[in-house]
Amino acid sequence: MSEWKIYKIDQLKSSHKTAISIGPFGSRMKSDCYVLKGIPVIRGNNISDTPNFIGDFVFIAEEQAKDYKSSKVYKNDLVFPHRGNIGEAGIVTENQYKEYIISSSLMKLSCNTDLVYPKFLYYFFKSNQGRKKLLENASQVGTPGIATPLTSLKNIEINLPLLEEQKRIADILSCLDAKIENLRRQNETLEQIAQTLFKHWFIDFDFPNADGKPYKSSGGEMSPSELGDIPEGWRVGKFSTFFDLFSGGTPKTSISEYWSGSIKWLSAKDVTRNHKHFVIETEKTITSKGLQKSAAKLLPIYTTVVSARGTVGNYCLLSEEMAISQSNFGVYPKSSNQVFFGHLLMSSLIERLKSQAYGSVFDTVTASTFNELYILIPELNVAEDFENKIKLIFHKILLNEKQIKTLTKTRDALLPKLMSGQLRVKE
Repeated sequence: MSEWKIYKIDQLKSSHKTAISIGPFGSRMKSDCYVLKGIPVIRGNNISDTPNFIGDFVFIAEEQAKDYKSSKVYKNDLVFPHRGNIGEAGIVTENQYKEYIISSSLMKLSCNTDLVYPKFLYYFFKSNQGRKKLLENASQVGTPGIATPLTSLKNIEINLPLLEEQKRIADILSCLDAKIENLRRQNETLEQIAQTLFKHWFIDFDFPNADGKPYKSSGGEMSPSELGDIPEGWRVGKFSTFFDLFSGGTPKTSISEYWSGSIKWLSAKDVTRNHKHFVIETEKTITSKGLQKSAAKLLPIYTTVVSARGTVGNYCLLSEEMAISQSNFGVYPKSSNQVFFGHLLMSSLIERLKSQAYGSVFDTVTASTFNELYILIPELNVAEDFENKIKLIFHKILLNEKQIKTLTKTRDALLPKLMSGQLRVKE
């Protein structure tokens, strides 16, 4: 590693006078400045665990953006939250926009590409070592923030290999991230297809009739009900007529033999982290004894889990048998032949469920809240035909999620070794 050399970030910035700068003061760019179309604003919630930004952008008018020249970022610029989501890093890659503005809670770095490959630097900051350096001057009092953020960033030291090796290292990690991103996009498309099919069949009532034509659009018979006109032969029933509802529990945290076992235990935090997705892993696990000595139950694969306290209405789908905490409810159709239809049906009820939440400190829903919901129950053959159409979609989504986890673990295992020089990448 004799060719590796230590630099401060200040030595790696481009020659542009605003190469290291901070976003506009909050008072200069408030939410009432946002417009429907213009220059996108990168905020902390747009930064993900891959180089691609996530979530929706807000925009400011192009004319107003001229006042924020020092806060503009372009391809290969790095961005860092100095308030809020501190310790994270993002990079502007090939994207749909040629320029962005960083929000008031972010700072930026434009690199001298003769010394450092921007993506290598990005991956350094995604490593535990780089994250630790970003947090050296952090305060967790109130809203998390970095003291003297620009000075802190400039003084961070990094050990760099030669530029060509930087590129080879970054290219390996980028390849893994590209595969992860491709699988995520596949899943987004598949999820949209499933939701569209559900709407077409059970909201628009254009499921195939006996002749294979859309039922309602082809003049199918409709009957009045408490929920409006519904197809002939369908009915309205209470939640409990279609679903079984499971509560959860937590083994005593003071008894170590109840924890760190082979049973995955889903907390409200896990549900929030996996909102609308399959859960592959949980933060904590419990033992068989912990399961037996608590109110926790082992729920079947494909159970939909809904958070019942705090962030009421977040939901996810179990990828295998798991236990859940008392902050969640498990929802499972009485017929195991309708698990994915049941999942989509439950997701369509979330807004109604949230509207019934109560609590002086935290929003809460109880078993009664669920059981007081009235739902539309289709004829059995329609529900099962739908299940047969969409189960392959959900199986593919789950397969992709498992591949994403494997690729993520591979990337995260390689990252510190590549960044430290423990693992070298030769030509």
